[in-house]
Amino acid sequence: MLPTEKIVQDENVQLSENNISLLKITALWAFSESAFGGILHALSIPLRGVFISSAAVLFISLIALFSKSNKEIIKSTFIVLLIKLLVSPHTPLTAYFAVSVQGVLGYLLFAPKKFYKTSAFVLGILTLFFSGIQKIIVLTLVFGNTLWKSVNVFIKQISKEFISIDVNGSINYGYLLITIYILIHIITGIFIGFYAGNLPSKLKKYKSEFQSNIILNNNDELPKKEKRKKKSWILRPTGISIIIISITVLILTYISPAALEISSNEIIVMLIRSVLITVIWFILVGPAVKKIFQKYLTGKKNLYADEINEIINLFPQFKGVVSYCWKYSSDKKGIKRIRKFFSTTFYYLLLV
Repeated sequence: MLPTEKIVQDENVQLSENNISLLKITALWAFSESAFGGILHALSIPLRGVFISSAAVLFISLIALFSKSNKEIIKSTFIVLLIKLLVSPHTPLTAYFAVSVQGVLGYLLFAPKKFYKTSAFVLGILTLFFSGIQKIIVLTLVFGNTLWKSVNVFIKQISKEFISIDVNGSINYGYLLITIYILIHIITGIFIGFYAGNLPSKLKKYKSEFQSNIILNNNDELPKKEKRKKKSWILRPTGISIIIISITVLILTYISPAALEISSNEIIVMLIRSVLITVIWFILVGPAVKKIFQKYLTGKKNLYADEINEIINLFPQFKGVVSYCWKYSSDKKGIKRIRKFFSTTFYYLLLV
C-alpha cells in the first residue's frame, strides 16, 4: 500500500467518528442536485452547472472514501435520482442522464479503493468534461454546425462594424468559443479532482474551527427565488442569444451576401430544423423517454423509502447552513466571497 493511501485510510477512520455518514453525504448530493441550483440562482452566481457538477465530484469521492464497496455509489445515485424526481418532477431528462453518468463513472473509477486520490482526480476531469460537452452536443444536434458558422460570422461582423476591429479571418470564432467553454470545465475538473483527493486532511482542519450551535441557531434567510412558470429554453439566455445571432446574420446575408461565408438559406434551414427537432423532442420523444425512466425509478422507491424520507427531512437544516455561510462570507467581495461561501458551505454541511 502506498504511504499516501495509508494516510487517507487513517484519516478516514478518524473522520468516521465525526458523524459523517454515507446517508448524510448522499443527502447533500441530493440537496445539491434538487435545491442548490435554485439557491445559486437566487444569489445570482454564474456558471451554476460547473458548481453543481463539482459538488457531485466531491460527494461521490466522499461516498467512495467512507464506504466499504463502490456499490454504495450506485445505491446513492439511485437515491439522488429518486429525490430529484420527487422534489423537482419537471427536471429535464438531460439532468437525470448527467447524474447517472456521474454515478457510473464514480462506480468504475473507485473500484480499486487503494487508488483513491488518482480516482478522484480522474473523476473530476471526466465529470466536468462531460458537463462541458453536454450543452455543446445538444446545441449542435438541435441547430447543426450552421449555429457555429453563424457565431463566427456574427463575431467577425460585429467586431468590424461596431467596434472597428478587423478580426483575423482565418480564425473560426464559433469553434474557438466551444474550445474556451470546454477548457473552463476541464481546468475546473483538474482543480476539483485534485481537491477531492485531499478531502480527508481538509475535513480535519475545518472540524477544529466548527461550531454547530451557532449555525443551527441561525435565523437569517437567503434571498428568495421568485416563483414563476418554468421558461422554455427559447426564453432563457442561451435561446435569446441564439435568436439574436440568427436574426443578425440573416439580415447581414441580405445586406452583403458576397462578403459572408454563409447564405440566408442556411440560416432559415437551421431555424426550421431547430423548431422541428424541439417540437419532436419536447412533445413526442422526450416525454415518452422521461416517463419510462421515471417509471423505472419509481419501481425502486420502496426499496429506499426510509432513506428518502430521512434525507428530505434534512433539507430545511441544510438551507439554514447555506444561509449562515452566505452571511458568514459577507466580509469578502466578488470572487473571494463566492470562494469562501462554497468552501465553508461544503464543510459545514458535512460537519453540522
